[in-house]
Formats: sequence, structure tokens, C-alpha cells
Amino acid sequence: MLFHIHIDTSLIGNDWVFLIRGGRAHIGAVVIAYAHGDKIHCKSLSVPGHREEQLATEMAIYAAHELKQTVTVIMGIHVDHATKQDIQEIIASVHHAMTQEIIRIKAG
Repeated sequence: MLFHIHIDTSLIGNDWVFLIRGGRAHIGAVVIAYAHGDKIHCKSLSVPGHREEQLATEMAIYAAHELKQTVTVIMGIHVDHATKQDIQEIIASVHHAMTQEIIRIKAG
């Protein structure tokens, strides 16, 4: 079962902001990804005790690479008493939702 993940997207000038949330929403991590030369670089911040930073970083790198623009991902997902299986399903749900959002953006 895929968890319901919400992605709110805003175009800010030439840059993109993705707010990714699910379960009990909050801000757990913020990541900015940008191209410098031929590489994508990231800067991240996370709230102590929250575990979204790695997934937010993956999504920011993916979006910056696909869109060839600077992106910011703000992520907060919380499911009470999540099992390892739940966490794997949440990760899969985020990947699926972000892939669909990038396809939508690229389709114009």
C-alpha cells in the first residue's frame, strides 16, 4: 500500500520549491540543490530528531538534475509507530509522487 504523499510545487523566478508532506505534516528538513559546473551540490538543514534529510536530499538532487534548475525541497512526513515496512512504503510513495510531479512539470 502506498502512503498518500502531498507535493505542493511553486515556481519562484526560475527556481522550484517542493513542499513534500504526509501523515502528520511538519517541517523536518530543508534542502537546496543547485548545479555548479557539471555537478549538483546540496545544502541541507534538519530539525534534530527528524529523519527526512536523506530522502529530501535525494529528491532535491533528482529534481535539480531533471529540471536543470535550482530547487528547494521542504519535507515533513510523520506516521505514528511506523514499522520498517511502513518506512519503505513511505519512501516508495515519495519517489513515485516526485517522479509524477517532475513529469507534470516537464510536460509544461
